[in-house]
Amino acid sequence: MSAIMNDDRKLVLAQKKARLKEEQKRAEIQQFKDHFAKNIEHFSQKYRYADESEAFKIEEFISKLNFIRPGQLAIKKVCTHSYENVYLCFLMGTEALFQIYIFGKYDDIMSDYDEWEVFSPYLLLVDEDFIHYVYVNDYGETMESKIEMYL
Repeated sequence: MSAIMNDDRKLVLAQKKARLKEEQKRAEIQQFKDHFAKNIEHFSQKYRYADESEAFKIEEFISKLNFIRPGQLAIKKVCTHSYENVYLCFLMGTEALFQIYIFGKYDDIMSDYDEWEVFSPYLLLVDEDFIHYVYVNDYGETMESKIEMYL
């Protein structure tokens, strides 16, 4: 009987730990969002956060990219593109940063670059077409490319 009770306690403890970890992650995400809203002028007028379906598309997009090592992309083909609206993705930092996707105009995101680079030396700007992207390395250099579509 005590073995069953111990198993039940372990299960309850594991569930509580998982909930606590999720709450901590949500709190950390909120801290980043609060920081951006406070420190970037007119944040709420220039930007919004990706919704769940957009986040899924972004994560799928990122999974197709070729990384040399964490944060560093191996870009094989330079492909220029006229950017209007993009999703900003952080490629380094805490786990919470990886789940914050900011949507806005390309020019606004680049003009606020100083604020973003504090949190991640490598940034990815994914075009709203989910094909083209801009990679910003730790020197602030930008490279434009696109994912290859496999049909």
